[in-house]
Formats: sequence, C-alpha cells, structure tokens
Amino acid sequence: FDAQALREKILDLAMRGKLVKQDPNDEPASVLLEKIKAEKAELVKEGKIKKSKALPEITDGEKPFDIPDSWEWVRLGNVALSINDGIHFKPNYVKNGIKFATAKNISSGKLDLSKTDYISKEDYDEFAKKVSPALGDLLLSKDGTIGAAAINESKEKFGLLSSIAVVKTNKEHVSNYYLSYGIKRSIIQQQIKKNIRGITYRHWNLKRINTTYIPLPPLSEQKRIAAKIAQLFALLRKVESSTQQYAKL
Repeated sequence: FDAQALREKILDLAMRGKLVKQDPNDEPASVLLEKIKAEKAELVKEGKIKKSKALPEITDGEKPFDIPDSWEWVRLGNVALSINDGIHFKPNYVKNGIKFATAKNISSGKLDLSKTDYISKEDYDEFAKKVSPALGDLLLSKDGTIGAAAINESKEKFGLLSSIAVVKTNKEHVSNYYLSYGIKRSIIQQQIKKNIRGITYRHWNLKRINTTYIPLPPLSEQKRIAAKIAQLFALLRKVESSTQQYAKL
C-alpha cells in the first residue's frame, strides 16, 4: 500500500479533468478570467492594489498535457488579486504579543501556529501595511520546503516573514483549496523547482510565483474537485492509520 502514490494519482486525475464529471452548464474558465481582469482593473483604479506588469502568454510548449475545453491554463498572477510576501528582516521578538509565522509553520499542507515567536502590536500594525493574511488566503512557502501550500484557516491575526507568500483571490471566482491542491501536483512542483533561484540560499521569488501556471476549471468544478480530493485524502489517512495499527499487531 503506497498512500503517497495514490495521492499523486488522485491529484493527477484532478488536474486533467478526470476526477469529477464536467457540467456543460458551468460557466467556462475563460469567462472567469475576464471577470478577474475587470475586477483587478477596477481595484487599481480605486487605488486598492498596484497595477502589475503583464505576464507572458503560456505557450503550447509549456503545457504538459491537454485539459477539457471549458478549462484554461493560467498563471497564478493572472487569477490572484495580489501576491505579496512578509517582511524581509528579522523583527524584534517579545514574550507575549501577536504571533509571527515563517515557512516552518506550513507543514503537511496545513498552517500550524502552535509554535511561533511573538511581535508587538505596534510592529504588527506596521508590517500589516505590506501584507495581512486573511481567513481563506492561500499561503505558499518561498524558502525551506519550497512550494508547500496551505490555506489560512486561522481567524487570529499574525505577522509574516518573507519566507511566506500570501495569494489573495476573489472567492467568487477562484477556489483557493483547488489552487492549493493544484500546486501540490508533482508536475507543478517540478515547474517550481525549475524556478528556484540562489545557490547557498535557495528561494522561490514573487516574480516566479506570479508566472507559475496551472490548469483552471470553471468555478463550480473547482469546488467539486477540491471536495472530492478532500474526501479521498481523508479515506487514505484512515487506511494509513489502520495499516499502521495492523503492522503493530
């Protein structure tokens, strides 16, 4: 029994549009992209986000496999409203205050804030001007275990080091759970490894994160895929636990 191989197979089927059925009534991903583009233009006009540089088109040579007609290959920077990282210097830690997360707090696809250092509220307020993780945001590890992804399911405030990038999207257009699973797919991880920079200090910079590309289904299908993956992964965890108990017996 190889649970990891099964997880990889599930993600592979999901990213190829073969895990759940397509619904011809779903609004195609191309329409979603137009809505996201219009929303970003309006937010730039209102001064809520900065105008970003146009990202290069995804060539046929870059696309590793075929996807359903209602899907689109997209770069993260084109589906996200913004992608920012935390502060680029070590803060002054305090004994009690607001939690401060680093890439070490992203583990096994989860954000774990049980073990963190603390910063003062004043420092947090200053750091939050650059980026402030909100409930449901997609978090990506830029250093350490590069390419690790997790959804922020914490309702408490916390600061960030630059080793974590925060991907903010409009949840009415994109499922961050789907994006999280997509980034865990091995073929996307291979793409990430090619984009890692540095020799002694290896990191995945914001420019490369923005240009990372994945297949994007219609929103309804994104949600169906994410729900199906979660269901199957939960079953796998039960099987793994039973297998370990059996081995002990």
